[in-house]
Amino acid sequence: MAHPTLGLPPHDVSAGQPAAAARLRANRARIARLALQATVRDAEGFSERYDETALRLFLRDFERHVEQLARALETGEDFYVVSYGEWLVPIYRRRRVPMADFMAMLAGLQVASATAMTPDENKIGDELFERWNGTLKWHQRLPGDHKGNSLIRFFWKGAGIGDDKWI
Repeated sequence: MAHPTLGLPPHDVSAGQPAAAARLRANRARIARLALQATVRDAEGFSERYDETALRLFLRDFERHVEQLARALETGEDFYVVSYGEWLVPIYRRRRVPMADFMAMLAGLQVASATAMTPDENKIGDELFERWNGTLKWHQRLPGDHKGNSLIRFFWKGAGIGDDKWI
């Protein structure tokens, strides 16, 4: 990984697919709209879980996601999407967005970004999205993202029936 304070050179912006990155940046707003539309269409109940303000915030976030994807494509380094995914986990948790919904948003972004890339560039993009989702899948197992095991919950509460107030 390049780090300027350590004297390492920056990533080479011509090492990957700079033409694909330029097309993504040029169509950033359109791709963001398409990604949000694909997410709302494909993720069941997504538009019911989030109000209009949250959807507008997601639309703004998609433009930043496109920029990170473009950086990863132009340098050929997955660092830009993998560490970006790590940085987003606390932000989305604070917004009470489960990782499953964020992964659905990335699936929408993958569909939308395919409209601006060639099939060969899409293969590279799919690999980047796979690594990005792998990072989020690890965080998906943390509490707050799933309902948990009902059998364990049953015994943990001392075999109390119908009391989901605490667990």
